[in-house]
Amino acid sequence: MEKIKKILKKNHLLIIGKTEIERKKFITELISISGFETFRFPSKMQTLDDYFNAVKKMKVYKPWYKSTNYNNDAIWDFHREWILRSCSLIILEELDDMEYDDKIRSILPMYINAMEEKKKGEDCIHLIISQQSENGLIEQLTKEFFFHSDREKERRSKRQIIEQNLKIIDIEEEKILL
Repeated sequence: MEKIKKILKKNHLLIIGKTEIERKKFITELISISGFETFRFPSKMQTLDDYFNAVKKMKVYKPWYKSTNYNNDAIWDFHREWILRSCSLIILEELDDMEYDDKIRSILPMYINAMEEKKKGEDCIHLIISQQSENGLIEQLTKEFFFHSDREKERRSKRQIIEQNLKIIDIEEEKILL
């Protein structure tokens, strides 16, 4: 578990294998030793709306101006900015059934880009995702991944960037796959 804790300090994690209950216990144990402020989203979210409602409920955003009421676009912008500046741990469990566009195009790239854009030694957001299996997630992210910043001189492929920032932990076989 200590080895995985060290990996979490530098990478996002995809936890796969065993049963949903065993993955949940594994994540709970990892949270207990991580030392990060943790935001555990509802399990089995299926849409971007589910994710967004959880963001609003948990107040996982920080407004940069004062108002009595923020519209959804403002909250979404605040949340994206919060991801770039936060050192918290976000837990997204059992995303197998989440809509493709929501998971692959909207949510996960925000976290990967935040990790990718940090400077060496800087703290940044930490993410744990769980699913039954990898189920082509890396390939899907590779096809749809885009950079938020100018990366014309990037020498790594999109796949290399995804694999560098998202490590797969198979708790069934007790090994790190990427």
